[in-house]
Amino acid sequence: MTNPWASIRLENFFRCPACHAGKAKAGDASWECFSCGRAYRVVEGIPLLVSSWETHARRLQELGEARPDWYEEPHTSEETGPWRHHLRKRRLYVERVLRRYLAERGRPRTTTLLDLGCGDGHHSRYLPPFADWYCGSDYNLKRLLRTRQHYPDSAWFLADILEYPVQDDFFEIIFCNHVLEHIPDDRQALQTMYRVLQPRGLLVLGVPNEGASWWQLAYKLQPRTLRESDHVHFYTAEKIGDRVVSQGFQILEIEYLGWGLPHWSLDTRVRQFKMMDDMLERVGRHLFPRQASSMYILAVKP
Repeated sequence: MTNPWASIRLENFFRCPACHAGKAKAGDASWECFSCGRAYRVVEGIPLLVSSWETHARRLQELGEARPDWYEEPHTSEETGPWRHHLRKRRLYVERVLRRYLAERGRPRTTTLLDLGCGDGHHSRYLPPFADWYCGSDYNLKRLLRTRQHYPDSAWFLADILEYPVQDDFFEIIFCNHVLEHIPDDRQALQTMYRVLQPRGLLVLGVPNEGASWWQLAYKLQPRTLRESDHVHFYTAEKIGDRVVSQGFQILEIEYLGWGLPHWSLDTRVRQFKMMDDMLERVGRHLFPRQASSMYILAVKP
């Protein structure tokens, strides 16, 4: 097994969550900040880069006890789950975006690509070939351990986006897929993305379009789904666009993806069939273009 951290200069990557210094010694058991002496544990190859792992672990335990299905159960993938055909369309869109970005720059790969909020690592099936160095972070250690088991050759680290352990201007591309709606302080999260993105770098941000009237109706028809969800933001294109611009980004495009029925249970039954998912997409894109279930915002750091 190769060391996925060996191909970068750690001092260019690491920023201590405690003191914000940029030099560290990386060992098999811990990373140590040269400036303040803080040691960060490494668990099965995953550095735990948060200022207090004990506080973080207690918070994860509380969240897991409140909603074990959200915080512990594996995420559905393109191979499983009722929305697998929709997930495939999202992947194909992201691949087109990355190929277009690289073609415009005349390069086969980007320098650095971050999967921010990587979860169970499903995007690691297709993202690594787009980058010289690909890595992912998440706040949930259980998911990161599952991810590293399947993709041991990529760099994974545990982090809190509100105290992100990465130097300014490090990543050329940040991919953040259906994560922001879970974070109460979404403005600060976007501020972090802006900070660690290189000038003229690309942000690929995917969020649910749950502020749209179509999906607000779905929550009204089945209010228990809202109680079971841990989403704290319900974006429209206008709302997420304002958030992104307010942090300094320039938006290139907003793409709507996926149309369905405004009833969660019926939608899962119907859209598991490719023919129905394709038909709903064609009808929705033509008649209800702003009522899609997902949207992607492409933005650059000027």
